[in-house]
Amino acid sequence: MARVEPFLMVPPAQFATERNPSLWLSTSQSPSYPSLELDIQADVVVVGSGITGLSTARLLSGQGLRVVVLDARRVCSGVTAFTTAKLTALHSTIYSDLIRIWGEEVAAVYADANQAAIGKVKELAAADGIECDLREASAYTYAQSEEHIPEIEAELNAALKAGLQASLTADSELPYEIAGAIRLDRQAQFHPRRYCLGLAESITKNEGLIFERSPALALDAANTTVTTDRARVKANAVVIATQIPFVNRGGHFTRMTPSRSYALALRAPSQAMEGMYISVDQPTRSLRSTGDGYLIVGGEGHPVGTDPDTTRRYRALEQWSDERFPGSTVEFKWSAQDYRSADRLPFIGRLTSGTERVFVATGFAKWGMTNGTVAAMIISDLIHGTSNPWAGTFDSTRFALGQGGPGTVAGTFEAAKHFVVDRLKSLGRRPATELKPGEGDVVLLDGKTVAAFRAEDGQIHAISATCTHLACQISFNKAERSWDCPCHGSRFDIEGRVLQGPAIKNLASKEPGPATDLAADD
Repeated sequence: MARVEPFLMVPPAQFATERNPSLWLSTSQSPSYPSLELDIQADVVVVGSGITGLSTARLLSGQGLRVVVLDARRVCSGVTAFTTAKLTALHSTIYSDLIRIWGEEVAAVYADANQAAIGKVKELAAADGIECDLREASAYTYAQSEEHIPEIEAELNAALKAGLQASLTADSELPYEIAGAIRLDRQAQFHPRRYCLGLAESITKNEGLIFERSPALALDAANTTVTTDRARVKANAVVIATQIPFVNRGGHFTRMTPSRSYALALRAPSQAMEGMYISVDQPTRSLRSTGDGYLIVGGEGHPVGTDPDTTRRYRALEQWSDERFPGSTVEFKWSAQDYRSADRLPFIGRLTSGTERVFVATGFAKWGMTNGTVAAMIISDLIHGTSNPWAGTFDSTRFALGQGGPGTVAGTFEAAKHFVVDRLKSLGRRPATELKPGEGDVVLLDGKTVAAFRAEDGQIHAISATCTHLACQISFNKAERSWDCPCHGSRFDIEGRVLQGPAIKNLASKEPGPATDLAADD
């Protein structure tokens, strides 16, 4: 492939890291891949190196296509590395919702696709020799209280109609009583980052190229060209696998809501589990064990940017775990977010009805390990022009057909509410001088509204309080020390650098003037 001089040269960008690295990040090592410095060409360019992007690139490169993968940070350092890593088609109470909204046929397609995704992960792990603690496990959706048994029974009935061989049980390995549960056997669990790093290695063996620290900043859909901060990739097809598209075309951000959830990795004596569990009781609790002796407890989900003290989410999980797993110790904690569509189906397929060679996958509603693999299977077929039995159901342009309208209105209204209400709140903001060490807030500095964080040494880090995506006001995430946008889920670090899209531009610095007194209060 011919290499040409770069059309753009800028200083290398700095990339922030998460405050709370996950178990998966902390127990895996990745080779360093280069940044994209020169314009190149490929058959397919994949933007994003989570399970969706790498699975797609692995399938296509294995079929003889020249694939380029771009990531703004490190390989598999985003949402895939912050999951609870369950490979299952039993997604809480999804089938009741799907039958109510779409009917039994769509629910059956969803079940079939996710079951097939488990098989595909097993197939690729075996073919590529990936050591990722992949093992079979049963999945349970359970109710702890009798009042939720009707919900369990309804979901079991829906899952059976969808074709799953599920069953009702009152038995579990949990150290507390349950009223009943749906059980689905022959599911699986794994170490998601080791799996993805194995896919990445296979991609390069198939002559694919992977570029880290190469953020995609623009898309020319007509010419299937992606522009990064230094160079361009011209391809025959583009796959956007960035959790939520980094381009607004298609309007997917208006049809989904972002939600954040939390997890702990515990050392819990004598509490190894063979199964994977998720409750229908609120607050939700998710549990599974790992092959190396950790117990993962997850839950505490909430809309992004709406909790003034997210540290209480970790405290709630710790307290809950202490009561049920005495003697356990927390070794890792982390949080992540995902997007849920109004109609409960992911968006997989063409970016818009008018873009035949640009593809997107988003809206996995926290079940991305299987749905991301489903997306890879669908999109690789679409790129090859092969018929796929699930593509019509997950069609990402289905809004153009008049579906999802109420959800779009609701999402747009919620964003508009934040846009207006948060600005009205700003009128009475306190001054930046009142911030305590370790505290962040939208405050007044030199008479202007800014997002400011006071470090432990007393230094104020002030940045624009307006998200660079669509100008919503950001809020401080105390647990992760990040700035999160409640409208569409963009995240920024203390210095204003993008942690998570759809925003692609950093927040502008708003450093205090020399006459401003920022000394900490006595």
